Parts: sequence; structure tokens; C-alpha cells
Amino acid sequence: MPVDLRLTEFSYNPPARAYPPAMATLYGDPALPDTLDGPVLLVGSSIGSAVRGGPPDSPEGPRDVDIGDGTGFLVHDGNTTWVALPEFDNDYVAFVIGRGLSDEQMVEAAEAADVSTDTATVAPAGIPAGLEPLLVSSPRDGPYLGVGERLRLGTDSATIFVSAVKADPRLAALWGFWADDPGGTLVRGQPGSVGQMDGIGLGQGARGRVWAENGVVLSVIAYGGSDELIDQVVESLRIGTAAELEAMRLASITREPKPHEVGCPPGALIVSAIVDDYRWAFGVGVDPDYPDEGAQSCSALITVDPSDGAGSGSFALAPLGQLSGMTSFADGPPDHPAGTTVGGVAPPGTDRVTILGPDGVSVDAVLSVNGPRPGERLFGQFFPGSSAGVDGPYAITAFDAAGTVLATLTL
Repeated sequence: MPVDLRLTEFSYNPPARAYPPAMATLYGDPALPDTLDGPVLLVGSSIGSAVRGGPPDSPEGPRDVDIGDGTGFLVHDGNTTWVALPEFDNDYVAFVIGRGLSDEQMVEAAEAADVSTDTATVAPAGIPAGLEPLLVSSPRDGPYLGVGERLRLGTDSATIFVSAVKADPRLAALWGFWADDPGGTLVRGQPGSVGQMDGIGLGQGARGRVWAENGVVLSVIAYGGSDELIDQVVESLRIGTAAELEAMRLASITREPKPHEVGCPPGALIVSAIVDDYRWAFGVGVDPDYPDEGAQSCSALITVDPSDGAGSGSFALAPLGQLSGMTSFADGPPDHPAGTTVGGVAPPGTDRVTILGPDGVSVDAVLSVNGPRPGERLFGQFFPGSSAGVDGPYAITAFDAAGTVLATLTL
């Protein structure tokens, strides 16, 4: 795996727990070895508003079309034609999409589409001649929302989703339908699809690779980043061992967090530590784009499961030589403790910082090597089960190497 990539999520979604349950149906010519080579038609619906899995923008703009008793619209986008159905209070989240089909065929298919059940279908009278149902499967909005194993990898400028599921290799045709690649492209020596995937739930700008290999259907989809980075991920994929899987699962807490993962501006100083199966983090920095706004703080609880435990805000630096500090409530995901992060900046000469918590127990804070100003050091600690401003006070003391008190602060 490229060294600058970080694992930010590892999950497994078995078919029995697939969400959303609704299925898309792909129609094509079963006589073709690669069913995406000829005319194809997909019918389904989006899980969100029209910009999520709905028709992309088009320079020519949409054209209203009559569909049954309602009005939908037709949009050409490269080699695909989208017809949005008048569903869900005119929020066009149900659609048929085709390649190699005329506008008239697309409208007829839309008029015969049924998206009212878990499996979206087109009635036989509306299926273009020569096409048959090839595959029924979730997801409706692109490969990365489907069942199976999923990895989310990240750099400072890109997010990459890797999906893998043991399935009929023909599933790669439904996943690959979303790629702007009607002729197909070899991926790792296997027939696949490569290109822009603007119509999926990631929105415009997504690019991906889809293929089937050794009984597994795979996709690598990036939002941001380069094609070279995507190809490096594709080429580095392999079957891992149980030990490697566990190490990957724990990677989000075993490595030191980056500033943007904690909600801090670039270049911020971070202190953190592992407690049981999670990591707390606290940081202070100045946003280089907004230096006049002063210092900002950030804190987070990082677990092996995706969570939104990060928060940020302004941070008041006390005059040099004094303690600066703050408390922030940290709410982790289910089955993980909420609590209070206590952090701040210690004066020059500090060798140790202790924090006396509301339970009367004094603990040592974690110290950084450097601080925001010369000689200062960042400090932090996490108190499980405490609520900021409710269960205080927190008495903070900074000592030098000889044990002399340099400064105190109570929050």
C-alpha cells in the first residue's frame, strides 16, 4: 500500500444486513461475453436527494419528458442517457440510465419502470429489444455503498474506498456500469471498467476501477487524488492473514493522529494516548489561512469504528510563563466512554504536568516536545465519564525538572 495512505475505516456489511435493501436491475444482451459492450439499461433509485446518485450536471441541461401521469426529465451525460422519474414529491431520486439506446427507448423504459418495491424493474413491454435482466443487486448508488468488506483510505487530499465481496463475477458488470468506460479496460489482467463515476453517491469527481478476480468482485473508487495513486492501491491489493486484518483494524488507534483527523488546522501540535480500545487526542494550532483568528484547539476520541468524536474551537493563550488550559466534552461512538479532554499549554521550563480530577485522583498529563511558543509544551489528558463544566474542577500544576511548581490553573 502507498506509504502516505492511512486507513480511516474498516467495515464488513454482510448481505443479511445490507442497507439500503432496495436493489437495482441491470439489463443487457446476454449473448455478449462482456455484457457492458452492447446496449445496457439500469433502473434504480437513489438513497438521498437528486445530487446523490441522481443525474449529473450536463452542459445541454435537462429536457422535460412526460412519464405516465407525471413529468420527469432526460439528460445526456457523455455516453449515458438519464431519465429521472417523477417520484418522491418531485425530488428525482428514481431513474433509468442507458447506453447505446435512443431517447425514445429510454422514455419507454422509464414509463414501464417500477421502483415501488425492494427490486426496481422495467415491465417487459418497456425493455428495449434484445435486452434481458442480467443482474439484480444492491447498491443503487455505486459500488462503495454495497455489501461486503470495505476499506476507507485517506491522504491529506484524497479519500479512497476499496470494496470487496464474494459474489457472481457478473456483479462487476453492475458495479462497472457506473464507470464512463463502455469499451471496458483490463484491471489486474481481468476484464473491468475504469473511469469517471460521476453518477454515484460520491458526486461528480469520483473515479474508479471495477473488476472480478478469483471469485471476488472488487472496486477502488477515489474522491480526490491522482490516477497513479488509485493504480497503486489496485496493484497492492491481496488476500491478507488474520493477523494483518487485526493490525489493519487497529491501525486507526495505534498510529499518531494527523491534525486534520482531530479537527485541527495544518501544522497543529497534537498530544494523544491510547486507553483500552480507543485513543484520545488534543491539539493546538493556528490556521495558516486565517492567522489573525489566533490559536485554535481540537480534540477527538478515535476508535476502530468510524465516529464523529472530533471537535474544534478557539483557544486563548495566556501570557508567556503562565498555564493555558481548557476542557472539552468528548462523546465517542456506542459502547465507548464519553468523557472530558483536559488540555492546554505549559510554560517554558515545564518537565511535568499533573491534573487533579473531580474524583480526587491526580494523573500525569501527556506532554509534547515543543509548544506554540519557544520553550512551551502542549499537555493533555482524558477523563472517562466526566462532563466538561459539570463534573469539574480540574486542578492543573506545571513543574520543572527539580519538582518546583512553575504555574497552576483550575478549570
